[in-house]
Amino acid sequence: AAETMAVARVGVEEEGPIEVRVKPGATSPPSELSEGDDTSESRKRTDIACAKLFGRRQYDELSWGEKQRVDVAAVFEIRAVDYTTIVIVVLYSIVIFFSLAIDSCTVETWQAMALSQMKYVDTAFLSVFMLELIVKSFAYGAKYYYSFVTVFDAAIVVVSFGFIILELTSSDLSSSIVTVLRLGRIVRVVLILMKLNATQAGMKKMRYRALEGGIEAPVFKVLTLLQELATRAEVEADRVHLRWIIDVIGSNRLYQAVLSPKSSGNKMDTQTEAWLKSQYAVVAAPQDTRTSDSAKRNSLAPSNKEDDTMRGQYGIHRLAPEQETTLAALLAKVEEWDFDVFELHRVTAGQPLVPLVMTICHRHEFFDRFRVRPDKLAKALNTLQAGYAAVPYHNRLHATDVTQTLYTLLLCDKVAEHVNELHLFAAVLAAAVHDFGHPGLNNLYHVKNRLEVAVLYNDQSVLEHMHISRAWQLLTAPEHNVFGNLPPADVTTVRDTMINMVLGTDMSGHFDELAKFTTKASSKSFDSLSPENTKMVLRMALHCSDVSNPAKSADACLPWAVRVMEEFFMQGDMEKSVGLPASPFMDRDNTPVSKCQSGFIKIIVTPLYEAWQMFARSDKGKLAVDNCIMNLEQWNAAGETRIDDWMAAKKYTREHPIFVDHGPVKDKLSKLSSVKLSEERFYYDVVVQQRQQAAPTPSTSRAQPPRPAKPTAARLSSGSDVFVASDSVERIPESASPRSNSGACRPAQTRPDI
Repeated sequence: AAETMAVARVGVEEEGPIEVRVKPGATSPPSELSEGDDTSESRKRTDIACAKLFGRRQYDELSWGEKQRVDVAAVFEIRAVDYTTIVIVVLYSIVIFFSLAIDSCTVETWQAMALSQMKYVDTAFLSVFMLELIVKSFAYGAKYYYSFVTVFDAAIVVVSFGFIILELTSSDLSSSIVTVLRLGRIVRVVLILMKLNATQAGMKKMRYRALEGGIEAPVFKVLTLLQELATRAEVEADRVHLRWIIDVIGSNRLYQAVLSPKSSGNKMDTQTEAWLKSQYAVVAAPQDTRTSDSAKRNSLAPSNKEDDTMRGQYGIHRLAPEQETTLAALLAKVEEWDFDVFELHRVTAGQPLVPLVMTICHRHEFFDRFRVRPDKLAKALNTLQAGYAAVPYHNRLHATDVTQTLYTLLLCDKVAEHVNELHLFAAVLAAAVHDFGHPGLNNLYHVKNRLEVAVLYNDQSVLEHMHISRAWQLLTAPEHNVFGNLPPADVTTVRDTMINMVLGTDMSGHFDELAKFTTKASSKSFDSLSPENTKMVLRMALHCSDVSNPAKSADACLPWAVRVMEEFFMQGDMEKSVGLPASPFMDRDNTPVSKCQSGFIKIIVTPLYEAWQMFARSDKGKLAVDNCIMNLEQWNAAGETRIDDWMAAKKYTREHPIFVDHGPVKDKLSKLSSVKLSEERFYYDVVVQQRQQAAPTPSTSRAQPPRPAKPTAARLSSGSDVFVASDSVERIPESASPRSNSGACRPAQTRPDI
């Protein structure tokens, strides 16, 4: 029995255990495979080749001839084959250019002797290329010639091979034959240029593979084993069951309580069913992602409205006509991946967020579609923009950059299958508010020091909860009320989408979210439309946008690297000033910037964009992955001098606005005047000042430094998450609070940056 079949028992919903019979003669069972096993790697190459040739058809469903083609195609997925091809192309390029040098030699006797020897070497290389063409034609069939470049390459190889045969067989070198042979050398020069271009692509693929590895979730191996078992299953019903299991695990529905048709139809009344759905997160059958007729649309493509109609409607003031012309030309490129957000910041005099969001809303007709009043949205965005602190990184410029990047990521066909215009509207607002009021100190700092906002949100996604809570109060305040004309169901959708997206930017959940998203993408679970898939796509899009700086060109990446490291160092300085150890990569004196940046790119950003590209299959996703590889290589090559070398080439100094201009307020956080309640300073400004004033002198002994006294905080209003320290300001009646009794955030009237 052991020689004829392997039996595995798996549970299927309401059907009890079943036996999966594996075909006799199959290789070792999946349970014996380990990570990095040669058999596993071979199977992975076979799966890749099978997918390229036959789409979703499984290997065991193919005929004998088709299997032979897949096996041959799998050979070209071996890394050693890539290295061998590169070596052959490099050697042949040397031969070609050496032949051209001999051809121009003036010593005719030595020239004839050398050329007679070189043509045999030339023949050997062309024979290898001809053999490669024949083998690939067999393996890939007609698909190999779908690309014009491939057809042209094949034609050059055949023509070059014909010329070399003619040269070997021609004994009488007439003038016409000599002319033809010289033409053959020119053709071979074209051939080597094309091969060098293909070699460059092969090297890029190897660099892409070199980034693989590191952190991986066990679910990937679980799915691999299940896919192995499904491929070898002998009975079609077994393959169906196993694919259902793969889909359930891949779509993260393994522990989700679902009302089956049998239960809801025969055993449960409507009222009980509604009670379970509302109170116990029990879901029914998958629903359409569209929420209302007003939000339905087949494409996320912007309208054809002329940008000139935006004049005077950017939501900011004091723009001269020539400034509006410059701004319109800049915002016309809003869909470009390397959009110059620093130039937008300069043109708008430090107010980049408002015109960007207003332009996107105009391009997609949100004002008409959702009956949003432009004046109220502009007023809300200006108040929102003023609520971003003047810190080096998490400021209004970062919010603008993330919003523009998110917009470009969402404009692809695959995303449009899951996202409608209402989701796009909510997503743009979520990106704009995602770091609203960020103090330049991370979640860990708030939790370790037990600051009030950490206590309020129970140490869970502290800042993210604060951002979306305060932003929602602002957007729904009576003087703004951005969603006042939306149906209640659409308001619920917008709120749910924004909360889901902003909470997804918490980096503590990065690997968990990445594992879930990659599992869905690799198991093709995104092929089905569901609210869960829509949420995950939007959440991942904002997460990708939030860490997108290394996925941009060097000119866009390096200024942000300077900014984020400076903010890290500011937190490290603050931690050391109160006797606490500096957090990792936040010690100004002992942090290698290149190591911090290269590790972040390799471990966090590149796998993230690889997963996004696996799902989206877009040009911008491919460009992002290529930029990650490029930036990683340059950080590894240049090390600590990369930023200085780039600044020298650009003739920048550390005082250049691209590094230090965070907004209209030029004063740094540490130089702000004393806090007054009427200015509605954020709670962390007071905490920072108190800790600096009460900081103990660092002791040189090995004794643990005393913990600084925690400041007492007084809430400004019921339901508010903004605090001030009661011992630094005079307590005033709640009626005098700058916030209304409803808890909605009002714009501060006395702050100079509003």
